[in-house]
Amino acid sequence: MKQQIEWIILVTDNYQESYIFYKDILEFHVEREVAREEFCQFSLQNCFLTIYGRRFVQQLIGKEYIGKSGGALYTLGESQDIDEQYKKLKRKGVRFIKNPCTQPWGQRTAYFTDPDGHIWEIQQWVNKVK
Repeated sequence: MKQQIEWIILVTDNYQESYIFYKDILEFHVEREVAREEFCQFSLQNCFLTIYGRRFVQQLIGKEYIGKSGGALYTLGESQDIDEQYKKLKRKGVRFIKNPCTQPWGQRTAYFTDPDGHIWEIQQWVNKVK
């Protein structure tokens, strides 16, 4: 498993406000954006910062895992074989809240929590879609 955080994903109820804050005030570079899904990916030197609207993340992971106030998810560096990584972590007792599945945008993802309930994502690009 790569020991680097590749993505920090912030969950927001105020997508437009957050978008303006990171883009215009902090002047982060927009790498990719899908406004209809309330998604924006900013490129930083050491990782990507992403903001997502709460409704989308609740659909993706499950409403019960996303708190009422702001939240965050953390993504480890891209896996070579997410299904093998998933099996290895399961054998070690990791609690997955979402098993591996391929997303419409071409990324295969799975989600687990640490002992305190922080949400982590493992991922692998299987078909990059722009």
